[in-house]
Amino acid sequence: MRMDAREMLIKSARENKTILCFGIDPDIPKMEAAIGHGKTVEQTIGPFFHPIIEKLLSENAISALKPNYAYFAQYGFDGLYALEDIIQHYKGKVPVILDGKRGDIGKSSEAYAREAYDFWGADAVTISPYMGEDSVKPFVREGKLAYMLCRTSNPGAKDFEELMVGKKAVFEHVAEKAMEWKTGLVVGATSDAIKMLAKATKNEVPFLIPGVGSQGGDLEMVMDAIKANPAIHRINASSSIAYAYAKAGGKPADAALKEAQRLNSVIRKQF
Repeated sequence: MRMDAREMLIKSARENKTILCFGIDPDIPKMEAAIGHGKTVEQTIGPFFHPIIEKLLSENAISALKPNYAYFAQYGFDGLYALEDIIQHYKGKVPVILDGKRGDIGKSSEAYAREAYDFWGADAVTISPYMGEDSVKPFVREGKLAYMLCRTSNPGAKDFEELMVGKKAVFEHVAEKAMEWKTGLVVGATSDAIKMLAKATKNEVPFLIPGVGSQGGDLEMVMDAIKANPAIHRINASSSIAYAYAKAGGKPADAALKEAQRLNSVIRKQF
């Protein structure tokens, strides 16, 4: 029997001794600098990312993949074909989190959930909780995991997420609903709110944690916040791994592995 997404996360974390997630954000100009110009989108994305992913997996440097839908969709159907190629290639080998940030009225969310889980074959998906329970529930499916946006890593998070509703901020109310609705949470590494949220959720709600790479989040602080149950969480790094070669030089896969190992030197203190 196929294990559910939460079990996959725990198993993968323990086997690889890391909770590092590699975010896949295709940026054609950055990739062309490494593999040359004049190629199609599909000839660029796959040949750039496959060697990196294979290297990271072979060295047990990651325990999840997070392709960002928007970065693929910006290149039209060719970008989406590349997304399909990556998901199908690594599905079953490592948990795949589709970063789509979906969320709509009930019937539309049902359609989006089928797209994420049945069409793309993702194990998990990011969603927006803004429209409430009927927009979230279609993504709460047996064997799958939905991560609700909670306290995100972007500067604009303060515009709504930190607004006070009663005695608690909006993001705190979202965390309470995550426990009730059995979802995960997207919690950025750029705010020490992660400490509060880990405590409030008793470290039993899976966090997807962006912001430790190019956005400059505090990895030590994050690991301290989730140390009671680290295996259910995932710390994401995207461009800082994928395009590490731009600073370090050499082959993209080798530079990516070196950056992942740098992050893992902190993460693995908990394993």
